[in-house]
Amino acid sequence: MQKNNSDLEKSIRRFSIIAANIKNPESKGPDSLLYGEKMVIPYIDTGLLDYNSAFELQLKIFDIIRREDMAGCILLLEHNPVITIGNSQNRKNIISSEESLSSQGIELIQSNRGGDVTFHGPGQLVCYPIFNLSKFDRDLTNFVFNLEQVIINVLDEYKIKGTRIQKLRGVFVGKNKIASIGIHVKKWITLHGFSLNVNVDLGYYKNIIACGLSDYEQVSMEKLLDKKIPLSFVKELVLKSFASVFNVQLQELKDFQ
Repeated sequence: MQKNNSDLEKSIRRFSIIAANIKNPESKGPDSLLYGEKMVIPYIDTGLLDYNSAFELQLKIFDIIRREDMAGCILLLEHNPVITIGNSQNRKNIISSEESLSSQGIELIQSNRGGDVTFHGPGQLVCYPIFNLSKFDRDLTNFVFNLEQVIINVLDEYKIKGTRIQKLRGVFVGKNKIASIGIHVKKWITLHGFSLNVNVDLGYYKNIIACGLSDYEQVSMEKLLDKKIPLSFVKELVLKSFASVFNVQLQELKDFQ
């Protein structure tokens, strides 16, 4: 279900309250971010959310994380059909005209993330970990490596062998790409994240050379396993993998549902 602006504002207010408690070592309520020795990362499952609204939400959370010196927050969502252009502003890998994209109901948006052109749409799990790397190791390369590991762990649960390819970002299955990564970092806090093709309509990719990689076709979990995959279960596995890879505890902001 598409979330509206009122939902977003409620989530931001809730997140602000939780953020304020991170500096209170006496807090023992459900909003405390000081459970045991592990940092607690809140996460929000927004459901279907258009790209610009999701970016606005990221920026608001970014400001709270910076102001309150928090460890981070994770957003889980799906986007309406959209093609985004990386910060190189390179459009040569967009095959279809803007008129053709519009007729298919696909938005075209310039993003400030790294990477080339990519597609997001329903059935694809998008994850935006807005992490304060000052709370981790201030190593951007390692952060991307860990994001890839989160995805690889999830695929392994389905007996899909996800791999890295040297000098390329993302996760691959053989000669196909199943997950893309594009991030932006400011003051050691990250924006954007990764997308994992679960049940997404791969036909949309005919409009672009995804990530500028003509030798690696896009593939989905659905195509590899020849069946629909419950997105809710994939989300659970992503969160479980995040907790393991980053050694954190996750806490849902439930009132955003």
